[in-house]
Amino acid sequence: MTRDRSAVIALTGTDRAGASTAPVESAAPDAPDAPAAPIDPAQDVREFMFGAWSDLLGCHNLTEHADFFTRGGDSLLFTRLVRRVGKEFGVVIPLHDMSRRNLGDQIDLVHTLRSRGISGRARPAVTTGGIRTFLAEQWRDVLDCPLPSDGSDFFALGGDSLLVTRLVRRVGKEFGVEVSVRDILSATTLADQTRLVSGLLTEALRPAPLLRRRAA
Repeated sequence: MTRDRSAVIALTGTDRAGASTAPVESAAPDAPDAPAAPIDPAQDVREFMFGAWSDLLGCHNLTEHADFFTRGGDSLLFTRLVRRVGKEFGVVIPLHDMSRRNLGDQIDLVHTLRSRGISGRARPAVTTGGIRTFLAEQWRDVLDCPLPSDGSDFFALGGDSLLVTRLVRRVGKEFGVEVSVRDILSATTLADQTRLVSGLLTEALRPAPLLRRRAA
């Protein structure tokens, strides 16, 4: 009987009761999920800059050797580009530091500044008092007047459209923010202009979250 049962098991792999006698192989463990590919900050900057140039200049066949002004850019569009970069990556880049016309050079600059987590000139954090002091000194220079008080009016002290343009240019160069002549016309006192520049700088320094963009 034992011999018959052994023969059945050898031929079928089961005993007469139907129970399998084949060795049970343990299931292979599931392979661990591959970790999500990390976001490449340099690639993220590159995608953003290509997109910003395409949007501002209305062209899409860009390479890293493209020249901003040769492709139709002007000073206004360039200022808008600098402002977008500041809002996206939380860095302040004075216009003269961003004056590299080559797209590839701009990508390298923005990536380097964001990696360091600093502003364009690594200057200390700008305070409201610092903004006021800077503006007061610029007023004294362009208006040829004593240092103004908070309630002083730019136009009452002799300001005109030409001097407003000079002031706007100096503010943009110092703080890397876009201030329009219209902004100054609606903020004529030193206190108003201090609040204006402080608000623009706060907005420009607000970091944007780093998100992976979907492939087109």
